[in-house]
Amino acid sequence: MIKKTVAFTLLAYFTVALLILLSGWAPIGGSGIPIFLSISSLTPLYLWQRSYQKKMKLSKEINGRPKGVVIFWVFSLFFLALLVRIPSVLLFNMPYEKAPLIYLLILTIILVERIDVSAFGFKTRKTVKALLYGLAFYVILGGTALLLLYLLIHVFTNQTPILSFNISSFLLSMPFQTLLVGISEEGLFRGYIQTHLQKFYTYKAVFIQAALFGFWHFVWNISPLDPSGIAQYVATTFFIGLLFGYFYIKAKNLVPLILAHGLWNSVSTGMIENTAALDLLKQTPFLNQVLIWFLPYAIAITVAFFFIKCLIKEI
Repeated sequence: MIKKTVAFTLLAYFTVALLILLSGWAPIGGSGIPIFLSISSLTPLYLWQRSYQKKMKLSKEINGRPKGVVIFWVFSLFFLALLVRIPSVLLFNMPYEKAPLIYLLILTIILVERIDVSAFGFKTRKTVKALLYGLAFYVILGGTALLLLYLLIHVFTNQTPILSFNISSFLLSMPFQTLLVGISEEGLFRGYIQTHLQKFYTYKAVFIQAALFGFWHFVWNISPLDPSGIAQYVATTFFIGLLFGYFYIKAKNLVPLILAHGLWNSVSTGMIENTAALDLLKQTPFLNQVLIWFLPYAIAITVAFFFIKCLIKEI
C-alpha cells in the first residue's frame, strides 16, 4: 500500500511539474501562463484534501517513526524539490517548482504518512489572528530593514533612494509570492522539515531547516556563476530561516509566516528605486557599503527576535 501511495505521489509531482515547465515555452503570454497554471492547480488539490480528510481518519500527531527514517524522508523531499527547482530557474529564471512542491508536500503528508496537515502548521482556526501576527511580523522585520536601509543610503549619497511605489506591481506579485512561494517554502522548511526534526531535536531542528533554506537559494547565482552572490544570498536566507523557524516554534502555525513571506517578496517588486542613488552608493568606500547593507538587517532581525520572544504565542 505504501509503495502505491509513494508511486502515486511521485507521479502527481512530476506530472504537475512537467505541465508547468512545458507551459513556460508557450509562444505567447510569457510567464503569465505557467503562473496562472500554477495558481489554478492549487484548487483541485485543496478540494481533494478537504474531501479526503473528511472521509479518512488521519493522525493528529507525528510519532512512531525512527529518526533515521524521518531524516531520509526530510532529505528526500528536499532533493526532489531541487530536481525541479534547478532546471526551472536555469531555463526560465522563475521558480515554477512551487505548485509541484505543494503537491509533493500535501500528498506525502496525507497519503504516505497518514497525518492531518494541521500537524505541520497548516491550520485554519483563528485565521484573522494568525494573519495579524503575520502582518505585524513583516512590518517589524521587513519594515524596519527597509526604513533603515533607505535612510542610510540617503545619508551616504544625499539622494532619495525611492522614487515611488507601484501598487499594481505589488498586487500582481502578491498572489504568486503568497499562495505559491509562501505556502511551498514555509510548508517544506518550517512545516515539514522542522516539525519532523523537532521530534528528535529542539533548536538544532531550526538550524538544520535554516541551513537547507539557505542552500535552497544558491540557484539564483549559478548562471552566470557568481560565488560572492551565492554566499551573500545563502547567508541572508539562512538567518531569515533561523528567525522564521523560531517564530514557528512559538506560534506552531504557518499562516503568519506564509503571509510575511509573501509580503517580504512582493513589497520589493513595487519599489521604484532611484538608480542614481544606487550608482553613487557603489562609489562609496567598501566598508561603508558593507555597513549600509548589513546594519539594517542586523537591527531588524534583532528587533523581530524580541518581538517573537515576548509577544508571539501559539495560535
